[in-house]
Amino acid sequence: MKNFILTILFTSFILSCKNEVKTSELKLENSSEILFQVKTNNKDDLEFFEDGIIPWISIKNTATEISNLIGKDDIVINKNRVIIIIDYPLNIPIKIELKSNNSNGFTRKDLAFQISTQYIRVYKEEEESAKTKTVPLEERKGLINRNQTDGKYGIWGHDIDDLDLSAIVVRKSENGELLLELIIES
Repeated sequence: MKNFILTILFTSFILSCKNEVKTSELKLENSSEILFQVKTNNKDDLEFFEDGIIPWISIKNTATEISNLIGKDDIVINKNRVIIIIDYPLNIPIKIELKSNNSNGFTRKDLAFQISTQYIRVYKEEEESAKTKTVPLEERKGLINRNQTDGKYGIWGHDIDDLDLSAIVVRKSENGELLLELIIES
C-alpha cells in the first residue's frame, strides 16, 4: 500500500499538467482560496500524512470522505450562485453554474458535493458521446493513465477515480460573477 501511495504521489507530481481556461476575463486582484482537507486516522495514510490531514477530498468518493472534511459546515462563499470552471483533464473546458440551497451561501460540504456531482456527470457524458471509448484499467499497458477519448469534452489522462479536489480559487469577474477555478490533483 505504501509503495502504491508513493507511486500515486510521484505520478501526480510529474503528470499534473493542466489545460487552463484563459483568465483574461478575471480580475486577479480579487481572489481568495478555499482549501479541502480531510482528517484521517487510517494507519496507512498516517505514514504519509503524519499530522492526520489529507490535503484533498476525492472527487468520486466525496460521500465517503465528507464526514471527515475539515470545516465542512463553514459558509465559505456568501453568495447563492457561482460559476465553476472544469478544465482538468478536459480538452474542452466548461463553465457550470452552481446554486446554493442555503440562503447564507455555500458551505465547504455543499461545494464538494456539487463539484463531485458535476465531474461525475461530465465523465458520464464523455463516455456516452465518445466514439473512442475508455480502455478498461485491466487492459492498459505501461503507464496506466486513461486514454484520451473523443467525446463532448475530450477527457484525457485520468479516470475520475484519480481526481481529488484540494482547493478552489475564487475570483470575481468584471461583470461581478464569482468564478471558481478548481485545483484538482491527480
